[in-house]
Amino acid sequence: MNNKKMLYRKYLCILCLSLIGILSGCATTKEVYKDDPMPEICEQELSNCFGEDYLLSEGVDKEDHFFEEHKQTEIITYYTEWELTYQDAYGQDCVFAFNNYYYGNWQPSERIDGFIKSYFSDLVEEHYEQKFWNKMIAEIPGCREDDSVLYFKEYSLFSKSGVPETSVMFDERVNYSLTDNIYFPQLKYTDVCIDFPYIFNLYLYVDYVSDDKAKRRAQRRYTEKRLRETMDEMIQYSGESLNATASVTMMDENGFVDSFSIAVLKGDYFEGGGRLNISYEKALHENFFGPIEIE
Repeated sequence: MNNKKMLYRKYLCILCLSLIGILSGCATTKEVYKDDPMPEICEQELSNCFGEDYLLSEGVDKEDHFFEEHKQTEIITYYTEWELTYQDAYGQDCVFAFNNYYYGNWQPSERIDGFIKSYFSDLVEEHYEQKFWNKMIAEIPGCREDDSVLYFKEYSLFSKSGVPETSVMFDERVNYSLTDNIYFPQLKYTDVCIDFPYIFNLYLYVDYVSDDKAKRRAQRRYTEKRLRETMDEMIQYSGESLNATASVTMMDENGFVDSFSIAVLKGDYFEGGGRLNISYEKALHENFFGPIEIE
């Protein structure tokens, strides 16, 4: 290596070290303390959702580190986490964890509402995954298990211009409070589509395992057959109350090839349905909230 290259590399090394030193010198640390006593502030919400017999742990102090690049500031947030233990309708001890770590202008009641929504969805998703979903996706050739997911979520919030029913639907849905309507010690997984304005959303991504057109048609037919079998099992398990949509994307090495979808409303297959399909969404809404009244 000639001297010019050696000097050039030495210069770059010194420059980089200098920049690191400057940036390190400019970086600051900001400490944030969260001290809201959530169990006391949200005692009524916890009582509504879990009854009077739950056990509450002492708060555990935790901290979160986040580096804000724009301001070159490391933000250390100190907060508290609690665990609430209760017995569910099946006699099992369950744990609900929540904390007082939140951003901006969130109120404690809004924060606990968010925790309860997430906890409810997680409970139902885990139950249906173990009972139906995991077996199905393991038996579908080419299924991308890491990309395919099952969600259990609230009805969609949307309002479409020119369709006045959607404005009514939006208002009724946004004003619904899960915290005011759920009681976890009596929660039955078979009744979740009856008792709450929630719906199952299934998303499957399947790779074609052959380039042969006949084999691809056969694979797609089997994928739909296996999916419908699972839907039938879920319909029966829910006492024919199931609300669900499934979207299947068939792929190959170049990406998207084709797709199809299935919708179920109150235990019956809904032809031409699917999420954000107006006919399906209106029927789904009325199934829970009752007839849509337009002023």
